[in-house]
Amino acid sequence: MTNETLARADADRRIRRTATVAAWLCAFVAAASILTAVASLWLAADLTYVGMVEDGKELLAAFFTTPAERDGMTWVGGAAPYQVASAVGGVLTFAAYLGATRVCQRVMRTGEVFSLDVVRGLRRASVFLVLAAFVPGLLRLVGRAISGAVASQLMVEAAFIPAGTVIVDNGALAIGALLFAICRMFEYGCILQKQDDELL
Repeated sequence: MTNETLARADADRRIRRTATVAAWLCAFVAAASILTAVASLWLAADLTYVGMVEDGKELLAAFFTTPAERDGMTWVGGAAPYQVASAVGGVLTFAAYLGATRVCQRVMRTGEVFSLDVVRGLRRASVFLVLAAFVPGLLRLVGRAISGAVASQLMVEAAFIPAGTVIVDNGALAIGALLFAICRMFEYGCILQKQDDELL
C-alpha cells in the first residue's frame, strides 16, 4: 500500500469520525429546538386559556392582550404572541439542524465531503438559520402591533414585549452566513474532487 493510499484511508477515517460527532451534536440541538418550540406553544396556549377563563375574554382578545405577569406568576417568554414567535424560531432552528444532521450522516456513511448533495444540504441549513435569526423578531414586532390595536379597541392594557427580547439573533445570523460562505467554498471543492476522480 502506497503512502498516498494510507494518507487517504487515514483522512477518510478522520472525516467519518468528525462527521459522527457533528451528527450527534446537530441532532442534540435539533431535539432541544423542537422541545423549546413545543414548550413555547404550550405556554402560549396556557396563558391564552387563563385569559379566557379568568378575564372572560374571547380567544383572540385573550391571545393578544393577556399579560404574562399575573397574580404573582410569570409565564417565561412573555405574552402568547411572543411565545408563538419563539416557537417559530425553534421550528426554523430545528429544520436547520435536522438538515445539518442528515448532511453529517451522509458524510459519515460515504466519506464524501465535496459532493453537490452536501453543498445543497448545508445551503438549506444556512437559509433556515438566517430565517431563524430574523423571522421570530419580526413576528414579535407584528404581535406587539396587533396586541396594541386589540388592546385599544377593548380599552385594556396591551401585553408588552418582555425586557431583553432579541429582535435579530446575531448568533444564528452569523452561523447561517458562515455556513453559506462555506457552501461557496465547497462548490469549488466539488469541482476539484471531480477533476481528481477523473484523473484516478
